[in-house]
Amino acid sequence: MDGSDDEVVDLASTPGDEPGATQPGGWRRLTARGRRLRPAWKGLFAYLLYQALAFAIWVVPILPRFGRQALGVGLQDSRYFQWALSWTPFALAHHLNPLHTGYLFPPAGVDLAWSAFVPGPAIVMWPVTALLGPLVSLNLLMAAAPAVAAWAAYLVCHRITNRFWPSVAGGYLFGFSAYVAGNTIGFVNLVLIFPVPLLVYLVIRRLEGSLGSVAFVAGFAALLVGLFSISTELFGTAAIFGAVAFIGAFAFVPSLRQRLSRTLPLMLLSGGIAAVALLPYLFDILANRPSEPLYPPDLMAAPDVWTFVVPPPYMRLGGDSLYPLLSRHTANPVLDGLGYVGLGVIAVVVGFAITERRRRSTWLLLGFLALATLLSLGPVLHIGGDPHGWLPERLLSQLPIIQSATPSRFTVYSTLAIGVIAAVWLSEAPGRRAWMRWAVVIAAGALVLPQAPHHVPPQQIPAFLSSEQVRSVLEEGETVYAIPVQKGDEVLWQATADYWFKLAQGYIGPLPPALQSGPLSRGLSMRHDLFFPGPSQFSTWMEQHGVSAIVVDDRARTKYGSLLGDVGLQQVYSGEGVSVWRPPGGVWTVVPAG
Repeated sequence: MDGSDDEVVDLASTPGDEPGATQPGGWRRLTARGRRLRPAWKGLFAYLLYQALAFAIWVVPILPRFGRQALGVGLQDSRYFQWALSWTPFALAHHLNPLHTGYLFPPAGVDLAWSAFVPGPAIVMWPVTALLGPLVSLNLLMAAAPAVAAWAAYLVCHRITNRFWPSVAGGYLFGFSAYVAGNTIGFVNLVLIFPVPLLVYLVIRRLEGSLGSVAFVAGFAALLVGLFSISTELFGTAAIFGAVAFIGAFAFVPSLRQRLSRTLPLMLLSGGIAAVALLPYLFDILANRPSEPLYPPDLMAAPDVWTFVVPPPYMRLGGDSLYPLLSRHTANPVLDGLGYVGLGVIAVVVGFAITERRRRSTWLLLGFLALATLLSLGPVLHIGGDPHGWLPERLLSQLPIIQSATPSRFTVYSTLAIGVIAAVWLSEAPGRRAWMRWAVVIAAGALVLPQAPHHVPPQQIPAFLSSEQVRSVLEEGETVYAIPVQKGDEVLWQATADYWFKLAQGYIGPLPPALQSGPLSRGLSMRHDLFFPGPSQFSTWMEQHGVSAIVVDDRARTKYGSLLGDVGLQQVYSGEGVSVWRPPGGVWTVVPAG
């Protein structure tokens, strides 16, 4: 926690602690004690502040139901992440390859390298998952992610400014940004972003000479492996933006060139060590690279410039009330709202550009912020919903590995720059006029203060899946087609049953083309816009995919019970929230169409 060296840095500064400022006696004594604190204690205090805020925003609303309700909105992605947090420990314990599972889409199975199966967090949370279940593990990760991200950004800001409260403000603007708040609706792989600022922190420590080469290489390599195990998309974009920042610093800050030149070989060595450690994973990704972007066009649509100033629904001030305005200007208000910064942050950036314009580092930060912001707008500029020509991001979208990256997620890098800018601007505030800058930054922080998402009811897993009945009714390893209430429940059922059966279909995010065998490959549930298969289509698909049993949630039976009867299936079990159906004699009869 910023405490590996023995220096005692300047006081945890506040807007009124500059020399000559008038302070109450009690405050003066308190700040004097703060001056004597080591960086590690200040870092711990900063983390506790962030964690308390994150707890109040996201955990308190569901605290009585923490083990039954997802911290996010609890849709299919939450179900998949729970499955993923269970899968990696199960695979390792049973000497299976965690990168490939035959328990979904048998017999060929599915490669997981291009899905968000978060193997690193799954291993870290293994004991919690084993004792309390994957939902608790997921909720703990989601609750900790904003605070840890803010703390990591605080370390960067504090190393640059050597001031506590400005660094706390900078960390807040990163860890509680619209990017983090928007992904806290359920995307654990996208909110565990703390390795990104920690990589920057290590580089700064190395450049200033406070971190040895061995410790730097070990820490940098470990963070690269950790980031890759959380999100391959974040890893790829971090490599691109990290290279841009490195080249920019080399070009525009001559005083750093010699130290950057000495640090670059260590960074490359760290990358080589990480590549060796990740070799099976890297090989799997390259071998199974999709020929086209994984996400549908509506998710890849370019955000509108209005998203920078119109708060999305997960902002506390004005988010819900201004949602209709935002939805008129963008195809996906929730996803595209990740770029929201608010007028307060814009004022901070403008003020920083004016007051610190004589510093080279100012224009390096502003240039990086401008580039990251420009790329986050996607391949086409949209203003007020109307396209106005192509943007540089179109070039990135042509790269084979990055083509599936979502442009709006690039804001993770622009918000890190914003946090640093705010910290530097505050730390350079002159004497008694510092309060004016603090007023602007506090207003900026208020405008990006997140709120908890609108939760769905607690998830309900039929008791059948956790009872001994599942082992007496279903055969071990047989192929099942599950029809739940909520899309994604089927993979959660499998994890709850400790992978007793295989699933002919399961939600894993975007399906690779090889697994897209018609509408039934996307599952059946109680979604109102889901297609309803005919008896012939249903029985033919089940026969082709080796399905020997259909497990139906009792709440979904009202919709699909007639279909099962029309196909001629026999009910072999009913109870504990589900019914189980099989074809007579184990042989599917293809019902004539019509």
